[in-house]
Amino acid sequence: MKRAELFALFDKAADGVHIVGEDQRIVYWNSAARRLLGYNRAEALGHACFDLVAGGDYQGHSFCRRFCPTIRAVARGKGPPPYDVKSRTKAGRDIWLNISVIPMQDPEGGGNLAVHLFRDVSKRRKAEMLAQQTIATVSQFSAPDGAEIIDSQPVPQPPLTRRELEVLRLLACGARDAEIAEALGIKHTTVRNHIEHILGKLGVHSRLQAVVFAAQHRLV
Repeated sequence: MKRAELFALFDKAADGVHIVGEDQRIVYWNSAARRLLGYNRAEALGHACFDLVAGGDYQGHSFCRRFCPTIRAVARGKGPPPYDVKSRTKAGRDIWLNISVIPMQDPEGGGNLAVHLFRDVSKRRKAEMLAQQTIATVSQFSAPDGAEIIDSQPVPQPPLTRRELEVLRLLACGARDAEIAEALGIKHTTVRNHIEHILGKLGVHSRLQAVVFAAQHRLV
């Protein structure tokens, strides 16, 4: 397989795709990447990925940089787990991207290629940050009138799943079922099932009690 044949596989992908060599120069950039970040293929090719994407972590520290952990893993033929970074479009708009990286051997030699597949998760990240702020506020106060004080209850066993924690964060910022479904890309009925599981695992009877429990036990 030649590079052109490999790249053709990603031309119509719904996710943004950019591919870099071990020197971190961009060798491929698809139309979805242009739609998400605003740079066309001519503007992207040949540039260092850390200059164009310029992703940062949750604390605002630079993640995309020369010899980043991702490119070091790819050089060893390993793909890191998916991660979120805060990037910026050509127009200057902040955007949160979830990135999955697949290492592939370069058909034309020269080591491995790092195939980056990325999607816009700004809505989810915004909801999570609002949830964190809400939980921080709730944790400073006692439960409201009518809410059962539950800080003596143990942390749930089995623990909440990653998806249940995501739903709980969104509940904490007052999101409705439909909003949670949209933010996480799941069905409305799936959201209700997750909430039932959360309440059961926490041993509480309402969404408010679940949020107070989460704040008191630092689950999210």
